[in-house]
Amino acid sequence: MKQDFSAIKDFGDNRGMTVPEQADKRRALVAKLLARKAAPQGVTPVPRDGGPLPCSHEQRRIWLAQQSDPAAAPNVTLGVALSGELDLARLAGAFTALIRRHEVFRTTYTEAPEQVVHGALPAPLEYLDAGDLPHPEQAALDLALARSGERFALGQGPLLRLTVFRVGPGEHRLFLVCHHIAADGGSLGVVADDLAALYSGLALPDLPIQYADYAAWSVRRAETRIEERLPYWRDLLGGAPGPLFTGTAGSQGGRAGATAAIRVGRETVDRLRRLGEGPTTPFVALCAAYLTLLQRMTGRRDLVTGIVSASRTRRELESVVGTFVNMVPLRLALPAGQGFPALLTKVREAAAGALANEIPFDTLVSRAGVARIPGVHPVFQTSFIHRDDPKPAPVWQGLEARVWDHEVDDAALDLMLTATPRGDDYELAFTGKLDRFSAGQVKELPVVFRDLLEELR
Repeated sequence: MKQDFSAIKDFGDNRGMTVPEQADKRRALVAKLLARKAAPQGVTPVPRDGGPLPCSHEQRRIWLAQQSDPAAAPNVTLGVALSGELDLARLAGAFTALIRRHEVFRTTYTEAPEQVVHGALPAPLEYLDAGDLPHPEQAALDLALARSGERFALGQGPLLRLTVFRVGPGEHRLFLVCHHIAADGGSLGVVADDLAALYSGLALPDLPIQYADYAAWSVRRAETRIEERLPYWRDLLGGAPGPLFTGTAGSQGGRAGATAAIRVGRETVDRLRRLGEGPTTPFVALCAAYLTLLQRMTGRRDLVTGIVSASRTRRELESVVGTFVNMVPLRLALPAGQGFPALLTKVREAAAGALANEIPFDTLVSRAGVARIPGVHPVFQTSFIHRDDPKPAPVWQGLEARVWDHEVDDAALDLMLTATPRGDDYELAFTGKLDRFSAGQVKELPVVFRDLLEELR
Protein backbone atom coordinates (compact mmCIF):
# COMPACT_ATOMS: atom_id res chain seq x y z
CA MET A 1 0.00 0.00 0.00
CA LYS A 2 1.30 3.44 -0.90
CA GLN A 3 2.09 5.44 2.20
CA ASP A 4 1.27 9.12 2.69
CA PHE A 5 4.32 10.92 4.06
CA SER A 6 3.05 14.45 3.45
CA ALA A 7 2.67 15.23 7.14
CA ILE A 8 6.23 14.08 7.87
CA LYS A 9 7.50 16.19 4.98
CA ASP A 10 5.61 19.16 6.41
CA PHE A 11 7.50 18.74 9.67
CA GLY A 12 10.90 17.97 8.15
CA ASP A 13 11.88 21.50 7.13
CA ASN A 14 12.53 23.31 10.43
CA ARG A 15 15.51 25.37 9.33
CA GLY A 16 15.54 28.81 10.80
CA MET A 17 12.75 28.06 13.32
CA THR A 18 12.94 28.95 16.99
CA VAL A 19 12.23 26.26 19.59
CA PRO A 20 8.67 27.58 20.30
CA GLU A 21 7.96 27.63 16.57
CA GLN A 22 9.15 24.04 16.26
CA ALA A 23 6.93 23.07 19.20
CA ASP A 24 3.93 24.72 17.53
CA LYS A 25 4.64 22.88 14.32
CA ARG A 26 5.00 19.59 16.21
CA ARG A 27 1.62 20.10 17.86
CA ALA A 28 0.08 20.91 14.48
CA LEU A 29 1.62 17.73 13.06
CA VAL A 30 0.20 15.61 15.89
CA ALA A 31 -3.25 17.14 15.38
CA LYS A 32 -3.02 16.47 11.63
CA LEU A 33 -2.05 12.83 12.16
CA LEU A 34 -4.80 12.31 14.74
CA ALA A 35 -7.38 13.84 12.41
CA ARG A 36 -6.18 11.60 9.60
CA LYS A 37 -6.43 8.54 11.86
CA ALA A 38 -9.97 9.49 12.92
CA ALA A 39 -11.12 10.11 9.35
CA PRO A 40 -13.12 7.37 7.66
CA GLN A 41 -10.72 5.08 5.80
CA GLY A 42 -13.04 3.70 3.19
CA VAL A 43 -16.56 3.11 1.94
CA THR A 44 -18.31 0.35 3.87
CA PRO A 45 -21.82 -1.13 3.51
CA VAL A 46 -24.70 0.45 5.41
CA PRO A 47 -27.55 -1.65 6.80
CA ARG A 48 -30.45 -2.41 4.47
CA ASP A 49 -33.76 -2.65 6.32
CA GLY A 50 -36.01 -1.82 3.39
CA GLY A 51 -36.43 1.81 4.43
CA PRO A 52 -35.20 4.95 2.68
CA LEU A 53 -31.46 5.66 2.53
CA PRO A 54 -29.76 9.06 2.26
CA CYS A 55 -29.06 10.54 -1.14
CA SER A 56 -25.58 11.68 -2.03
CA HIS A 57 -25.04 15.38 -2.58
CA GLU A 58 -24.66 14.64 -6.29
CA GLN A 59 -28.07 12.96 -6.37
CA ARG A 60 -29.61 15.74 -4.31
CA ARG A 61 -28.31 18.39 -6.75
CA ILE A 62 -29.89 16.56 -9.68
CA TRP A 63 -33.15 15.92 -7.79
CA LEU A 64 -33.49 19.58 -6.79
CA ALA A 65 -32.77 20.77 -10.32
CA GLN A 66 -35.45 18.52 -11.74
CA GLN A 67 -38.10 19.83 -9.34
CA SER A 68 -37.95 23.24 -11.01
CA ASP A 69 -37.39 21.95 -14.53
CA PRO A 70 -37.79 18.31 -15.64
CA ALA A 71 -35.15 18.89 -18.33
CA ALA A 72 -32.54 20.35 -15.98
CA ALA A 73 -30.75 17.01 -15.54
CA PRO A 74 -29.85 15.60 -18.97
CA ASN A 75 -29.87 11.85 -19.42
CA VAL A 76 -26.67 9.91 -20.04
CA THR A 77 -26.48 7.57 -23.01
CA LEU A 78 -24.43 4.63 -24.23
CA GLY A 79 -24.29 3.41 -27.84
CA VAL A 80 -22.78 0.13 -29.05
CA ALA A 81 -22.72 -1.12 -32.66
CA LEU A 82 -22.79 -4.92 -32.95
CA SER A 83 -22.03 -6.96 -36.09
CA GLY A 84 -22.97 -10.64 -36.14
CA GLU A 85 -25.88 -12.80 -35.06
CA LEU A 86 -27.32 -11.11 -31.98
CA ASP A 87 -29.27 -13.37 -29.58
CA LEU A 88 -32.08 -11.12 -28.35
CA ALA A 89 -33.21 -13.51 -25.58
CA ARG A 90 -29.65 -13.69 -24.32
CA LEU A 91 -29.37 -9.90 -24.40
CA ALA A 92 -32.63 -9.51 -22.46
CA GLY A 93 -31.32 -11.89 -19.81
CA ALA A 94 -28.05 -9.98 -19.57
CA PHE A 95 -29.90 -6.68 -19.20
CA THR A 96 -32.05 -8.12 -16.41
CA ALA A 97 -28.90 -9.39 -14.69
CA LEU A 98 -27.30 -5.94 -15.04
CA ILE A 99 -30.21 -4.33 -13.19
CA ARG A 100 -30.06 -7.05 -10.54
CA ARG A 101 -26.30 -6.46 -10.13
CA HIS A 102 -26.43 -2.68 -9.62
CA GLU A 103 -28.82 -1.40 -6.93
CA VAL A 104 -28.90 2.08 -8.40
CA PHE A 105 -30.91 0.70 -11.34
CA ARG A 106 -33.47 -0.62 -8.84
CA THR A 107 -33.77 2.64 -6.94
CA THR A 108 -36.53 5.25 -6.77
CA TYR A 109 -36.59 8.58 -4.96
CA THR A 110 -38.89 10.09 -2.35
CA GLU A 111 -39.76 13.76 -1.95
CA ALA A 112 -37.33 14.18 0.97
CA PRO A 113 -35.28 13.36 -1.18
CA GLU A 114 -34.16 9.91 -0.11
CA GLN A 115 -33.50 6.79 -2.12
CA VAL A 116 -35.42 3.52 -1.86
CA VAL A 117 -33.74 0.36 -3.15
CA HIS A 118 -36.16 -2.25 -4.50
CA GLY A 119 -35.62 -5.98 -4.77
CA ALA A 120 -36.60 -5.90 -8.44
CA LEU A 121 -37.72 -3.49 -11.13
CA PRO A 122 -38.54 -4.16 -14.80
CA ALA A 123 -35.75 -4.20 -17.39
CA PRO A 124 -37.34 -2.20 -20.24
CA LEU A 125 -35.95 -3.38 -23.58
CA GLU A 126 -37.43 -2.36 -26.93
CA TYR A 127 -36.63 -3.79 -30.38
CA LEU A 128 -37.09 -1.64 -33.49
CA ASP A 129 -36.42 -2.80 -37.03
CA ALA A 130 -35.11 0.06 -39.19
CA GLY A 131 -33.68 -2.25 -41.85
CA ASP A 132 -36.40 -1.54 -44.41
CA LEU A 133 -36.16 2.24 -44.14
CA PRO A 134 -34.33 4.20 -46.88
CA HIS A 135 -31.37 5.12 -44.64
CA PRO A 136 -31.49 2.67 -41.71
CA GLU A 137 -28.33 3.86 -39.91
CA GLN A 138 -29.44 7.50 -39.96
CA ALA A 139 -32.99 6.50 -39.01
CA ALA A 140 -31.64 4.65 -35.99
CA LEU A 141 -29.56 7.68 -35.01
CA ASP A 142 -32.58 9.97 -35.29
CA LEU A 143 -34.72 7.62 -33.20
CA ALA A 144 -31.94 7.30 -30.62
CA LEU A 145 -31.69 11.08 -30.38
CA ALA A 146 -35.44 11.33 -29.78
CA ARG A 147 -35.23 8.70 -27.03
CA SER A 148 -32.31 10.44 -25.35
CA GLY A 149 -34.59 13.31 -24.39
CA GLU A 150 -37.41 11.20 -22.91
CA ARG A 151 -37.95 11.76 -19.21
CA PHE A 152 -38.13 9.34 -16.29
CA ALA A 153 -40.35 9.48 -13.19
CA LEU A 154 -37.97 9.54 -10.21
CA GLY A 155 -40.62 8.24 -7.84
CA GLN A 156 -41.54 5.25 -9.98
CA GLY A 157 -38.62 3.85 -11.94
CA PRO A 158 -36.98 2.13 -13.63
CA LEU A 159 -34.66 4.97 -14.60
CA LEU A 160 -33.12 3.39 -17.68
CA ARG A 161 -34.19 1.77 -20.92
CA LEU A 162 -32.40 -0.18 -23.63
CA THR A 163 -33.39 0.03 -27.30
CA VAL A 164 -32.11 -2.39 -29.94
CA PHE A 165 -32.17 -1.10 -33.51
CA ARG A 166 -31.80 -3.54 -36.39
CA VAL A 167 -30.20 -1.64 -39.28
CA GLY A 168 -29.44 -4.54 -41.61
CA PRO A 169 -28.68 -8.28 -41.77
CA GLY A 170 -26.45 -9.09 -38.80
CA GLU A 171 -26.21 -5.40 -37.86
CA HIS A 172 -27.68 -4.03 -34.62
CA ARG A 173 -27.24 -0.86 -32.61
CA LEU A 174 -27.78 -0.83 -28.85
CA PHE A 175 -28.79 2.44 -27.26
CA LEU A 176 -29.02 2.75 -23.48
CA VAL A 177 -30.61 5.85 -21.92
CA CYS A 178 -30.30 6.42 -18.18
CA HIS A 179 -31.33 9.23 -15.83
CA HIS A 180 -28.33 11.19 -14.59
CA ILE A 181 -29.33 10.58 -10.95
CA ALA A 182 -28.56 6.87 -11.47
CA ALA A 183 -25.35 7.09 -13.49
CA ASP A 184 -22.82 9.54 -14.87
CA GLY A 185 -20.70 9.36 -17.99
CA GLY A 186 -17.86 7.63 -16.15
CA SER A 187 -20.23 4.85 -15.05
CA LEU A 188 -21.16 4.00 -18.63
CA GLY A 189 -17.84 2.21 -19.12
CA VAL A 190 -18.71 -0.04 -16.18
CA VAL A 191 -22.18 -0.63 -17.63
CA ALA A 192 -20.76 -1.49 -21.07
CA ASP A 193 -18.23 -3.93 -19.62
CA ASP A 194 -20.77 -5.62 -17.36
CA LEU A 195 -23.43 -5.95 -20.07
CA ALA A 196 -20.91 -7.47 -22.49
CA ALA A 197 -19.63 -9.90 -19.85
CA LEU A 198 -23.14 -10.95 -18.84
CA TYR A 199 -24.15 -11.48 -22.48
CA SER A 200 -20.98 -13.55 -22.98
CA GLY A 201 -21.81 -15.76 -20.00
CA LEU A 202 -18.86 -14.63 -17.88
CA ALA A 203 -19.05 -14.78 -14.08
CA LEU A 204 -18.70 -11.38 -12.44
CA PRO A 205 -17.47 -11.07 -8.85
CA ASP A 206 -19.98 -9.81 -6.30
CA LEU A 207 -19.89 -6.10 -5.60
CA PRO A 208 -18.79 -5.49 -2.00
CA ILE A 209 -20.46 -2.08 -1.94
CA GLN A 210 -23.22 -0.31 -3.86
CA TYR A 211 -23.87 3.34 -4.66
CA ALA A 212 -26.08 3.83 -1.59
CA ASP A 213 -23.07 2.92 0.57
CA TYR A 214 -21.03 5.61 -1.17
CA ALA A 215 -23.87 8.10 -0.70
CA ALA A 216 -23.93 7.61 3.08
CA TRP A 217 -20.13 7.76 3.31
CA SER A 218 -19.80 10.85 1.10
CA VAL A 219 -22.41 12.79 3.08
CA ARG A 220 -20.51 12.11 6.32
CA ARG A 221 -17.23 13.12 4.69
CA ALA A 222 -18.68 16.36 3.30
CA GLU A 223 -19.91 17.40 6.74
CA THR A 224 -16.31 17.51 8.01
CA ARG A 225 -15.18 19.80 5.19
CA ILE A 226 -17.97 22.24 4.46
CA GLU A 227 -17.47 24.73 7.30
CA GLU A 228 -13.76 25.20 6.68
CA ARG A 229 -14.22 25.57 2.92
CA LEU A 230 -17.27 27.83 2.74
CA PRO A 231 -15.26 31.05 3.36
CA TYR A 232 -13.27 30.36 0.18
CA TRP A 233 -16.46 30.30 -1.90
CA ARG A 234 -18.02 33.29 -0.18
CA ASP A 235 -14.91 35.32 -0.98
CA LEU A 236 -14.59 33.99 -4.53
CA LEU A 237 -18.23 34.49 -5.51
CA GLY A 238 -18.88 37.74 -3.71
CA GLY A 239 -20.09 40.28 -6.24
CA ALA A 240 -20.11 37.69 -9.02
CA PRO A 241 -21.56 38.94 -12.32
CA GLY A 242 -25.08 38.19 -13.48
CA PRO A 243 -26.08 35.78 -16.26
CA LEU A 244 -23.95 35.84 -19.40
CA PHE A 245 -26.77 35.26 -21.86
CA THR A 246 -30.33 36.55 -21.82
CA GLY A 247 -33.19 36.70 -24.26
CA THR A 248 -34.67 34.12 -26.59
CA ALA A 249 -32.61 33.94 -29.75
CA GLY A 250 -33.98 30.61 -30.89
CA SER A 251 -37.43 29.64 -32.01
CA GLN A 252 -37.89 26.87 -29.43
CA GLY A 253 -38.54 27.42 -25.75
CA GLY A 254 -37.70 25.25 -22.79
CA ARG A 255 -34.44 23.38 -22.46
CA ALA A 256 -34.22 22.03 -25.99
CA GLY A 257 -30.69 22.23 -27.29
CA ALA A 258 -28.57 21.94 -30.40
CA THR A 259 -25.13 20.37 -30.67
CA ALA A 260 -22.36 20.98 -33.20
CA ALA A 261 -18.88 19.48 -33.13
CA ILE A 262 -15.57 19.75 -34.90
CA ARG A 263 -12.24 17.98 -34.69
CA VAL A 264 -8.84 19.60 -34.32
CA GLY A 265 -5.46 17.90 -34.26
CA ARG A 266 -3.77 17.22 -30.94
CA GLU A 267 -0.82 19.25 -32.20
CA THR A 268 -3.04 22.36 -31.98
CA VAL A 269 -3.78 21.68 -28.31
CA ASP A 270 -0.13 20.83 -27.62
CA ARG A 271 0.96 24.14 -29.15
CA LEU A 272 -1.34 26.00 -26.75
CA ARG A 273 0.03 24.00 -23.83
CA ARG A 274 3.59 25.01 -24.68
CA LEU A 275 2.63 28.70 -24.44
CA GLY A 276 2.28 28.42 -20.68
CA GLU A 277 4.93 28.66 -18.02
CA GLY A 278 5.20 25.44 -16.05
CA PRO A 279 3.13 22.28 -16.55
CA THR A 280 0.03 22.98 -18.61
CA THR A 281 -2.53 20.25 -19.26
CA PRO A 282 -4.92 20.01 -22.23
CA PHE A 283 -7.72 20.84 -19.76
CA VAL A 284 -6.06 24.13 -18.83
CA ALA A 285 -5.25 25.05 -22.43
CA LEU A 286 -8.74 24.37 -23.79
CA CYS A 287 -10.51 25.91 -20.78
CA ALA A 288 -8.47 29.11 -21.19
CA ALA A 289 -9.37 29.20 -24.89
CA TYR A 290 -13.05 28.66 -24.03
CA LEU A 291 -12.99 31.57 -21.56
CA THR A 292 -11.42 33.71 -24.28
CA LEU A 293 -14.29 32.76 -26.58
CA LEU A 294 -16.87 33.65 -23.91
CA GLN A 295 -15.18 37.01 -23.36
CA ARG A 296 -15.37 37.81 -27.06
CA MET A 297 -18.97 36.65 -27.34
CA THR A 298 -20.21 38.70 -24.39
CA GLY A 299 -17.71 41.51 -23.84
CA ARG A 300 -17.51 40.42 -20.17
CA ARG A 301 -14.11 40.37 -18.47
CA ASP A 302 -15.31 38.86 -15.19
CA LEU A 303 -16.36 35.30 -16.03
CA VAL A 304 -17.66 32.32 -14.07
CA THR A 305 -17.92 28.93 -15.72
CA GLY A 306 -18.47 25.44 -14.36
CA ILE A 307 -15.96 22.59 -14.43
CA VAL A 308 -16.43 18.98 -13.41
CA SER A 309 -14.89 17.26 -10.42
CA ALA A 310 -15.23 13.47 -10.34
CA SER A 311 -15.49 11.93 -6.86
CA ARG A 312 -14.73 8.35 -7.94
CA THR A 313 -11.32 8.51 -6.29
CA ARG A 314 -11.29 5.32 -4.22
CA ARG A 315 -10.41 1.86 -5.48
CA GLU A 316 -13.54 0.27 -4.02
CA LEU A 317 -15.66 2.56 -6.22
CA GLU A 318 -14.13 1.45 -9.55
CA SER A 319 -16.90 -1.09 -10.29
CA VAL A 320 -19.77 0.91 -8.78
CA VAL A 321 -22.37 2.52 -11.04
CA GLY A 322 -23.77 5.87 -9.90
CA THR A 323 -23.40 9.62 -10.22
CA PHE A 324 -20.07 10.83 -8.87
CA VAL A 325 -19.81 14.17 -10.68
CA ASN A 326 -19.82 17.47 -8.82
CA MET A 327 -19.84 20.86 -10.55
CA VAL A 328 -17.31 23.43 -9.36
CA PRO A 329 -17.35 27.16 -10.25
CA LEU A 330 -14.28 28.72 -11.85
CA ARG A 331 -14.13 32.53 -11.68
CA LEU A 332 -11.49 34.48 -13.58
CA ALA A 333 -10.77 38.03 -14.62
CA LEU A 334 -9.63 38.61 -18.20
CA PRO A 335 -8.28 42.17 -18.18
CA ALA A 336 -7.70 44.01 -21.45
CA GLY A 337 -4.20 43.52 -22.77
CA GLN A 338 -3.59 40.25 -20.93
CA GLY A 339 -1.80 37.69 -23.06
CA PHE A 340 -2.87 34.08 -23.44
CA PRO A 341 0.19 32.68 -21.58
CA ALA A 342 -0.81 34.71 -18.50
CA LEU A 343 -4.36 33.39 -18.77
CA LEU A 344 -3.06 29.81 -18.81
CA THR A 345 -1.36 30.43 -15.46
CA LYS A 346 -4.54 31.97 -14.05
CA VAL A 347 -6.69 29.05 -15.14
CA ARG A 348 -4.26 26.50 -13.71
CA GLU A 349 -4.13 28.29 -10.35
CA ALA A 350 -7.89 28.95 -10.23
CA ALA A 351 -8.73 25.33 -11.02
CA ALA A 352 -6.30 24.07 -8.39
CA GLY A 353 -7.83 26.37 -5.77
CA ALA A 354 -11.40 25.47 -6.68
CA LEU A 355 -10.77 21.72 -6.59
CA ALA A 356 -8.81 21.94 -3.33
CA ASN A 357 -11.79 23.69 -1.72
CA GLU A 358 -14.51 21.62 -3.39
CA ILE A 359 -17.81 21.23 -1.59
CA PRO A 360 -21.11 19.82 -2.89
CA PHE A 361 -22.63 22.24 -5.37
CA ASP A 362 -26.07 22.22 -3.73
CA THR A 363 -24.43 23.25 -0.43
CA LEU A 364 -22.42 25.96 -2.16
CA VAL A 365 -25.59 27.45 -3.63
CA SER A 366 -27.58 27.32 -0.41
CA ARG A 367 -24.88 28.48 2.03
CA ALA A 368 -22.41 30.66 0.15
CA GLY A 369 -24.76 33.61 -0.32
CA VAL A 370 -25.38 32.92 -4.01
CA ALA A 371 -28.17 34.99 -5.55
CA ARG A 372 -30.87 32.93 -7.28
CA ILE A 373 -32.73 34.03 -10.40
CA PRO A 374 -35.80 32.04 -11.46
CA GLY A 375 -35.17 30.04 -14.61
CA VAL A 376 -31.40 30.65 -14.53
CA HIS A 377 -28.81 28.10 -13.43
CA PRO A 378 -27.17 29.40 -10.24
CA VAL A 379 -23.55 30.68 -10.17
CA PHE A 380 -22.72 29.81 -13.80
CA GLN A 381 -24.61 29.25 -17.04
CA THR A 382 -21.74 27.79 -19.05
CA SER A 383 -19.49 24.79 -18.48
CA PHE A 384 -16.33 23.19 -19.78
CA ILE A 385 -15.92 19.43 -19.60
CA HIS A 386 -12.72 17.57 -20.51
CA ARG A 387 -13.30 13.84 -20.90
CA ASP A 388 -10.88 10.92 -21.08
CA ASP A 389 -10.13 9.20 -24.36
CA PRO A 390 -12.98 6.69 -24.75
CA LYS A 391 -11.80 3.10 -24.50
CA PRO A 392 -12.75 0.56 -27.17
CA ALA A 393 -16.03 -1.29 -26.86
CA PRO A 394 -15.80 -4.43 -24.70
CA VAL A 395 -15.78 -7.91 -26.19
CA TRP A 396 -19.17 -9.50 -26.91
CA GLN A 397 -18.97 -13.24 -27.48
CA GLY A 398 -19.60 -14.08 -31.12
CA LEU A 399 -20.01 -10.43 -32.11
CA GLU A 400 -17.83 -7.61 -33.35
CA ALA A 401 -18.43 -4.53 -31.19
CA ARG A 402 -17.52 -0.87 -31.59
CA VAL A 403 -18.61 2.41 -30.07
CA TRP A 404 -21.71 3.85 -31.73
CA ASP A 405 -21.28 7.62 -31.71
CA HIS A 406 -24.33 9.82 -31.39
CA GLU A 407 -25.07 13.42 -30.47
CA VAL A 408 -27.34 14.21 -27.54
CA ASP A 409 -28.79 17.71 -27.64
CA ASP A 410 -29.95 17.85 -24.02
CA ALA A 411 -28.94 21.26 -22.67
CA ALA A 412 -28.92 21.82 -18.90
CA LEU A 413 -26.88 25.04 -19.23
CA ASP A 414 -26.97 27.87 -21.73
CA LEU A 415 -23.71 26.76 -23.35
CA MET A 416 -21.47 23.75 -22.81
CA LEU A 417 -18.18 22.77 -24.41
CA THR A 418 -17.13 19.13 -24.15
CA ALA A 419 -13.59 18.22 -25.24
CA THR A 420 -12.90 14.56 -25.94
CA PRO A 421 -9.55 13.17 -27.15
CA ARG A 422 -10.07 10.70 -29.98
CA GLY A 423 -6.82 9.23 -31.26
CA ASP A 424 -4.77 11.97 -32.89
CA ASP A 425 -7.61 14.50 -32.66
CA TYR A 426 -9.71 16.35 -30.15
CA GLU A 427 -13.47 16.40 -30.66
CA LEU A 428 -14.87 19.75 -29.52
CA ALA A 429 -18.65 19.67 -29.11
CA PHE A 430 -20.73 22.76 -28.31
CA THR A 431 -24.25 22.33 -26.95
CA GLY A 432 -26.38 25.45 -26.70
CA LYS A 433 -29.86 25.98 -25.33
CA LEU A 434 -32.31 27.00 -28.03
CA ASP A 435 -33.94 29.68 -25.90
CA ARG A 436 -30.53 31.42 -25.82
CA PHE A 437 -29.11 30.64 -29.26
CA SER A 438 -30.43 29.68 -32.65
CA ALA A 439 -29.44 26.33 -34.13
CA GLY A 440 -27.44 28.25 -36.74
CA GLN A 441 -25.47 30.11 -34.09
CA VAL A 442 -24.61 26.85 -32.33
CA LYS A 443 -23.50 25.35 -35.64
CA GLU A 444 -21.10 28.26 -36.19
CA LEU A 445 -19.43 28.06 -32.78
CA PRO A 446 -17.06 25.11 -33.42
CA VAL A 447 -15.70 26.80 -36.55
CA VAL A 448 -15.23 30.09 -34.70
CA PHE A 449 -13.50 28.25 -31.86
CA ARG A 450 -11.17 26.36 -34.21
CA ASP A 451 -10.10 29.66 -35.77
CA LEU A 452 -9.55 31.10 -32.29
CA LEU A 453 -7.30 28.17 -31.33
CA GLU A 454 -5.13 28.86 -34.38
CA GLU A 455 -5.03 32.58 -33.58
CA LEU A 456 -3.98 32.37 -29.93
CA ARG A 457 -0.33 33.06 -29.28
